Amino acid sequence: MAKTHFGERELESALLAEGGPLAAPRPTVDREKLQHHLREALKLLHVDLDNENLRETPLRWAQSLITLTSGYDYTDVGKLSTLFRQACESTDDGCQNLVVLGGTYKTLCAHHILPFFGRFIVGYIPNKHIIGASKIPRIVEVHMRKLQSQEHLAHDVADTIEAILDPLGLAVWMGGRHLCMVMRGVEQESSFMETNVLRGAFLRDEKTRHEFMSIVTRRGEQA
Repeated sequence: MAKTHFGERELESALLAEGGPLAAPRPTVDREKLQHHLREALKLLHVDLDNENLRETPLRWAQSLITLTSGYDYTDVGKLSTLFRQACESTDDGCQNLVVLGGTYKTLCAHHILPFFGRFIVGYIPNKHIIGASKIPRIVEVHMRKLQSQEHLAHDVADTIEAILDPLGLAVWMGGRHLCMVMRGVEQESSFMETNVLRGAFLRDEKTRHEFMSIVTRRGEQA
């Protein structure tokens, strides 16, 4: 299969689109080969693929994995930053308001390829620019559609936002439930993991840090 690159226009359109999931056609993924290998993996597990309910499972599994790993189409942080700056606006001189945005995420753990999911809260103190409210969740989506750990996911989001905005301060909180801890290992259904990334003013100034963490307490613990 010939390998092609995701065109600039398609990349920009997918990233900056309002609403809907991230659209990534994955032109470099050989779908037939992926489906074949997933079918072989299921056979090694003695799954009866002649069963009516399982006959299309390799195809559906392949389609799901293609979507859930579409973040690998967006690995150039510099290019991402340039594109997302199109959604930024200049701030007034001296504006140091705390901007807080939140939402949900769902991804696959890098160790066991089982889902983990939860809520995120991003806070930043603008330097010269602010970004459109819908773009923070999109940045999270770009990074959650890879095999991840919660710690790496939080840092990936922080790195991208920092590259786009160069804020005076940046904080990323993530709270999640991990099925690798529920379905295997310790098998604790109530397990919940939190991750904080604090930079700039959020590290230096206790009052700023406390303001953000009080928001996390009010909103994040609803996860």
